[in-house]
Amino acid sequence: MSWLTKLMPSRIRTEGGGKRAVPEGLWEKCDKCGAALYGPELEKNLRVCPKCSHHMSIGARERLVAFLDDDSGEEIGAALGPVDALHFRDQKKYADRIKAAQKSTGERDALVAVQGQLKGNPICVAAFEFRYMGGSMGSVVGERFALAAERALELKCPLVCFPPPVARACRKACSR
Repeated sequence: MSWLTKLMPSRIRTEGGGKRAVPEGLWEKCDKCGAALYGPELEKNLRVCPKCSHHMSIGARERLVAFLDDDSGEEIGAALGPVDALHFRDQKKYADRIKAAQKSTGERDALVAVQGQLKGNPICVAAFEFRYMGGSMGSVVGERFALAAERALELKCPLVCFPPPVARACRKACSR
């Protein structure tokens, strides 16, 4: 043991000196400028790159939480879930696609509707979750939207709907 090792307190000494594992999702790369961004800082900035102001995608629930007053949301139509009444099948069974989308997103369907407060005023808000089969509009989306509209009429308050983002491939194809 060297004299330097003896002098250094154990909390400063490191054993092995190898690379440490970086937790998954701690750092993210900006799609536009390529800057490495610290995850918690990016979330605090509502997923807008502080270097180039590029707006990154945001999930439906994150959008609603950022939009509404704190702790003011009550979900509308949360119990509704999709049913494959036609037993549709192409390359995969529709029921399997639904299960995969639910597992990957944690959502029951593509639209999240909430009654809440915006600056102290009542409001109904709906947002599409694009990661759920590209914001696919099935019967549950229609029913949740209708329930949100009916609730807004009942409360005599505005209804705001955030549509799904247009995919980059679609934007490129449309601009040609």
